[in-house]
Amino acid sequence: MGAVESIPTAWYLDPAVLRVERERVFAPHWHYVGSAEPVAEPGTFMAVELGDLPIVVTRDTDGVLHALANVCRHRGSLIAEGCGRRKTLQCMYHGWTYDLDGALRNAPGLELSPEEGQLPRLSVGTVGGLLFVTANRDAPPIEQVMAPWVELTRTVSGIDLGRLERRRSIPHRIDANWKVVAENFLECYHCPLIHGDTLPGYGGDDYIIVEHEHIETHRLDSDRFSWASLFPNTQLSCFGDHGVVVARQLVPNGVGQTTAILDYWFDPSRTPEQEEETVAWFEKVVGEDIPLCDSVQRGLDSGLLERGVLHPEQEAGPLAFQERIAACMEGALA
Repeated sequence: MGAVESIPTAWYLDPAVLRVERERVFAPHWHYVGSAEPVAEPGTFMAVELGDLPIVVTRDTDGVLHALANVCRHRGSLIAEGCGRRKTLQCMYHGWTYDLDGALRNAPGLELSPEEGQLPRLSVGTVGGLLFVTANRDAPPIEQVMAPWVELTRTVSGIDLGRLERRRSIPHRIDANWKVVAENFLECYHCPLIHGDTLPGYGGDDYIIVEHEHIETHRLDSDRFSWASLFPNTQLSCFGDHGVVVARQLVPNGVGQTTAILDYWFDPSRTPEQEEETVAWFEKVVGEDIPLCDSVQRGLDSGLLERGVLHPEQEAGPLAFQERIAACMEGALA
């Protein structure tokens, strides 16, 4: 069986590539950004990151959910931090004030219409209590995008997403380009060698991978496991026997470092002791993966590998991911 070449190594090393990715890869696609609970009530807001783009999610006084650019229309200062309750959003620099739907309410000393100062609107949606945002106003609804995985969580994992509660959020700093980290999660070619004890049986013939229009799904019926990769930087693992969904958001911190934020969503029937056991187990899995990503980045940094060679079947996930990256970047790089 012949191998397939990867995208150029330079794409994992060049800051100019990351700048293009912000516009072409991150902005147009849906991203998991955390729990919708902080914006469940009217008059609430929450600052989040779409990749590394600053966004503020609000629920206005009529109960309508909004996602807005968290960048003041005046001089570009960030408007909101953290989460809480407010009737308006106010830039701390010069006091420009916005309604929770993003319309400009006041620009001291200037006469501008609400439309002239409107914060750019994005698309926002939920799947259960999980919150998703995209800068693409024409993107298909997130419920439609995630439908194949939602069906697997019900039929394979026996999980009702609407019941889950986010109980833990754990960030990991990884010394690797965000694509290296994403690709690690997209294949189980390494599972028998690296995760033989923590994920026994993963990577075998019963491990089924399906490429859908917007997402890739994995399933292992014998372990009640269902998984989804939402391009470009969201992975969702559902373990039915543990009553948990682990939602991963990958945020690039420059070209060679990534923050992987892992949110643990548990069914309320799980006891605190069961939750602790599950978190300890999955954090061990993640701890086995992080050194691999660090090692890949060091190898790429060496300049000794122009392109990698990938297994066309065992690494179908990374290959499909790289094809999507290449399609997004077409014509943008010299």
